[in-house]
Amino acid sequence: MKCRFIIIFSLLTCLLNAQITEKKVSWDYPVKPGSIEWVNFTTGRQMVEACQIPQEVLDTINTRNLAEICINYPLFLDYSALNDERKGISNMIERFNGLKELNKRKNGVEELINIYKNFPILTEVPQKSSKDYYAPLKLPFIELLLSDDSFIKQLNNQMSVELEKIILDKYIGKLENPHIYSVYNIKKTFLLGAVVMMHNKKFENALEQHDIVKRYIENYFHSDSALLTEISKIITAR
Repeated sequence: MKCRFIIIFSLLTCLLNAQITEKKVSWDYPVKPGSIEWVNFTTGRQMVEACQIPQEVLDTINTRNLAEICINYPLFLDYSALNDERKGISNMIERFNGLKELNKRKNGVEELINIYKNFPILTEVPQKSSKDYYAPLKLPFIELLLSDDSFIKQLNNQMSVELEKIILDKYIGKLENPHIYSVYNIKKTFLLGAVVMMHNKKFENALEQHDIVKRYIENYFHSDSALLTEISKIITAR
């Protein structure tokens, strides 16, 4: 009995120490775009390697802080270098150890959803010196991350319902501020909405809607106004 008490006490002590360690961990990218070190890079690989998170940080940082660090990834726009943006995002998750780790965490997608929920919809064009300057570009980045199969498959029913509400709110916010959010930007919101609906299998008795959503997922980047109208009707009706 005494032995079992000692074992349990030791486990609780280790858990408490781990939680304390997590709270103390903070980290930022040591080399960023615009710095002398960054300018001196001659290859994209050097930039990617400079943005990797040290293993000792990955081992101790809590998931919320990890998610925030991932959203601030200096190379977050690299997905747009490929014609297939979703493939670009998948490649990014594979090559950036922060996103790879976030994807492994059991609460990784939950923290990503929380960031998406609280991410601001701007009503005024941000100044270049503003901390929100890249916000209109980071919002579709988050939407593409959440649209990736590796995160989508982690959604449970409660997360899916919550995410659908957030998607609708973001769409309305973007629609009300066309001077900041272009159709190109809104397409990412529709993509996430379409992927979530397909994940939830909501079209068992609505084959026509199923076909529209599937067609949009496959062609969202090059979707015409007719397809955009069709998918917007489906998403806003949910």
